[in-house]
Amino acid sequence: MKITLLLVALTLLVIVLPLLPALQEWRRPSDVTPLPIDEADALEPDYMARRFGARLDDAIERGLIELGGVPLVHLPETAAHAPWPLDEREVRSGRSRRIWHSDGDCRLPERLHGLAEISCAGTMQAAAGHTYRALRAHTALLLPERVRVLRWAHGGRVVVGDRAVLAGRTSATQSLLLGREVSFSLLHAPVIRFAGAVDARQPADRDGLPAALGPGDGLRAGAPGQPARVEGMLVAAALRHWDGDIDCDGHVSIGEGCRGQGRLRASGTIQIGAGAVLAGGLAAAGEIYLAAGAEVQGSLISESAIVLGAGSVVGRPGMHATVRAPRVDIGKGVVVHGTVWAGSQRVGIDTSPPGPVVIGYDEPVRWDSIARRGLATGSLALPPRSHHDGDLVCQGDLEIGARSLVHGSLKAYGDLALGAGARVEGTLVAPGEIVLGAGSHVGGSVMSETAVVLGPGCIVGAPGRPATVCAPHVEVALGVVVHGTVWAGRSGDAPAMLQVETEGAAHERTALDDDGTDTLDERTPLAPLPGRASA
Repeated sequence: MKITLLLVALTLLVIVLPLLPALQEWRRPSDVTPLPIDEADALEPDYMARRFGARLDDAIERGLIELGGVPLVHLPETAAHAPWPLDEREVRSGRSRRIWHSDGDCRLPERLHGLAEISCAGTMQAAAGHTYRALRAHTALLLPERVRVLRWAHGGRVVVGDRAVLAGRTSATQSLLLGREVSFSLLHAPVIRFAGAVDARQPADRDGLPAALGPGDGLRAGAPGQPARVEGMLVAAALRHWDGDIDCDGHVSIGEGCRGQGRLRASGTIQIGAGAVLAGGLAAAGEIYLAAGAEVQGSLISESAIVLGAGSVVGRPGMHATVRAPRVDIGKGVVVHGTVWAGSQRVGIDTSPPGPVVIGYDEPVRWDSIARRGLATGSLALPPRSHHDGDLVCQGDLEIGARSLVHGSLKAYGDLALGAGARVEGTLVAPGEIVLGAGSHVGGSVMSETAVVLGPGCIVGAPGRPATVCAPHVEVALGVVVHGTVWAGRSGDAPAMLQVETEGAAHERTALDDDGTDTLDERTPLAPLPGRASA
């Protein structure tokens, strides 16, 4: 009997002994620190904004005066244009550590840096040159030039002015419109437009498009059935659009990625930016220049010269177009659906469909019947206007010629480059640098372990088909449109050392972070961010 009891006791001891640490932790928890969250995690880019909004709505509904231990100020909709009730310390230091929420529109006060979250149910306009921890606007969020956001920013439609610094994640439920020289870590929206010249005082339309050409650009509407007129020079910034014929008494400069309907005529020169698409024809007394990847669906007539950049397109299938000038220069991969005349001589140009990539055992590309894709065992450079059906893997550097078409995805073991006007329906993957030429289109994601360069006027993704541009460093030119996410760098954490200082408040330097150990200096620039929108 004693032996039996001893065996039972030993068995229970063997079972219970491994559970003692768990029982001790259950009675007296010691690991109560929350798990860290990478602020640049692209799985749910708007998670922080959604989580904060849910907590804020609950606190307002319950009538609380603080949220997470931070004082909460609730402004009614009627106070949209009234001065904010700042306390003496906020007025003196130019900083607020309270959470603010407005039931309507709000304009953030000048000389007040927000070191806690600020939210509104309508449209929010920040103050130029100020620093904010986090911003949330239900309708629209307007960030003027030189605004810095440290953690996150979210709105229905977000407009970002020149030289802004978005150190955390920036997301929008409808559209995101960015100006020049914007530094960023993570951007997310159904459509992201790098327009360059934006007006951060006005929200963009639902599609995130800059304003259409109008009287502010010198455009005067003509009589019914007559073209609009411009006296002097016409300059259309990137991604602008218009509908109708235009006659200009001077030079015309159309920015990258613009969209136009109607004929365009000028008494000077006409320059069409990369990736722009015009539905009408062009006529000019001076030179006509089409940048790489531009498309003009009508005829081109010049009394001086015409220059067709690499990968540009004139006309469209089934619609004959004419290119006529005393001198015509044609770049690589140019497509003309019609005829080209240089003076009185007709210029021969290849109008045949893109040539397929030759596949075979003795060719640079051979067919992998197991993976069902093309395979190049070394570096590969496809000529302009090539065509390939299916995926293509290159065990070296891969270069796709101008105006080529690939029905599939591309993977390179080295660098990967797309020529001007090239189109790829799938994704791009490479450990090296990926460069998208002007006016190129990629239907899927673009992922690199080194860097991604998006050339002027190129498009990534499509409406209803979001894509991700992901690399440690991302450089974006003007006129670029991305449907989805742009993720630059492995982490979007804002630098801790950043002291906000206002006039007459140098003696009141206090901490930005919750523990009060670090300082914030607006005269000290943020560390360079891995993503940048070019000028």
